[in-house]
Amino acid sequence: MAHLRTRIFDFYRDRLAAIPGLEAAGKVKRGRSGPIPQEMLPALTLSWADGEERATIRAFAGLNGEDGYDRDLPLSIIVHLRDDDPEEEFDELCVVIEAAMGAAVKAPGLTVETVLMSSRHYVNHQTGLSLCVGSLTYSVSYKTLASDPTTAAN
Repeated sequence: MAHLRTRIFDFYRDRLAAIPGLEAAGKVKRGRSGPIPQEMLPALTLSWADGEERATIRAFAGLNGEDGYDRDLPLSIIVHLRDDDPEEEFDELCVVIEAAMGAAVKAPGLTVETVLMSSRHYVNHQTGLSLCVGSLTYSVSYKTLASDPTTAAN
């Protein structure tokens, strides 16, 4: 069985892939192994490469007194842009992404809460030109049993 973290990524990937304009196969993925074809843009990539997952031990997390972890996962939604006005395109995509994520602050059986921490549109600092990418970073709080990271804790 998959780590609870993988199930959380899958849950949010599926929510984002339901956004009109992003529903085609490959437009929303967790991680990528190659470049995105131009005709697939805009697209989203879910990652946690921008930070590390932190965990703290919590006693009596399970029904039988098992120890558990309170976890905080940085979920980055990387937004790959295509438009002639990438900053405006980024803002338009942020509206639908934030709405989809905000409607699932708590993912039943998976997360305690998912909160937007930051958003950023990347530009070349020397030229001011858009790099045609941005990101929204969420903090995903969830709990697992210490002995079983596939199982959500109480």
